[in-house]
Amino acid sequence: MRALLPLSAALLLLPTLALADTRVDERHALASGGRIELSNVAGKVTVRGWDRNDVQLTGSLSDGLQLRQEKSANRVRWEVEYPRRSNNGGATLVLNVPRSSELLLSTVSADQDISGIDVRRLQADTVSGNLSAAGRSADSKLNSVSGNVTARLQTPRLDVNTVSGQIQAGGGVAGDIGAQTVSGRVGVDAGRIQRLAVETVSGGIDLSASALAPGGRISVESVSASVSLRLPRTVSAQLSVNTFSGAINSDAGSVERPRYGPGSHLDTRLGSGDGDIRVQSHSGSVQVRLDR
Repeated sequence: MRALLPLSAALLLLPTLALADTRVDERHALASGGRIELSNVAGKVTVRGWDRNDVQLTGSLSDGLQLRQEKSANRVRWEVEYPRRSNNGGATLVLNVPRSSELLLSTVSADQDISGIDVRRLQADTVSGNLSAAGRSADSKLNSVSGNVTARLQTPRLDVNTVSGQIQAGGGVAGDIGAQTVSGRVGVDAGRIQRLAVETVSGGIDLSASALAPGGRISVESVSASVSLRLPRTVSAQLSVNTFSGAINSDAGSVERPRYGPGSHLDTRLGSGDGDIRVQSHSGSVQVRLDR
């Protein structure tokens, strides 16, 4: 019987060993401007920029998961493959990316934490995870369905979309900006704007910009959300604000209300009227402040 005890103990350890995580440690040289793609379903993806000329992926995969790889001089693609029927956990991955690369990320219920990057293009998509991006990117597209998106990017082009998540953008964003959500709040703190387009149904909108480029455009549309817009006093644009049942409060122009029926509108010129600013709200109030 004593001889069987070590064997019994070893057998008890087998389930534990079978559920052990698989370590990931991959590195690949990448040409300047090359593309990096990473796809994962659950867990977390952390992305950090570095000054090396290669890309590195580290972390762990839960039992039963596999890492599929496709590599060339100009492109590397990693995809975490899940069994058809699996209640396993996800993958926790850390991706280090070089400068001037093109970065494409796709997750389902995994959060994405991106910072310190300096890339020529960033596209990050998630379904139910939160998405946070910071650093530099020449072109940025961030998409989520039910997760929040936070962008602290120095970028001349930013497009952010959610369904029920909040959007917060700042940190040097300027130029061409688009933000769309259904039921989430939108906050944008921008630099010099060439185009700013924001749409929401039931989330509040809080926007500010340090300047509007000559001929620049700002377009804001909401259904049941309040809108706050802050601009410098030196802004030059034609300002048009219309609401169906919400109030208008503006530092410039005079608000007009119909004698019968709901609604109010405001049309006025700011400076020489070079640009175009249009705000439309169905049942939310609109506030325009010229305070810089």
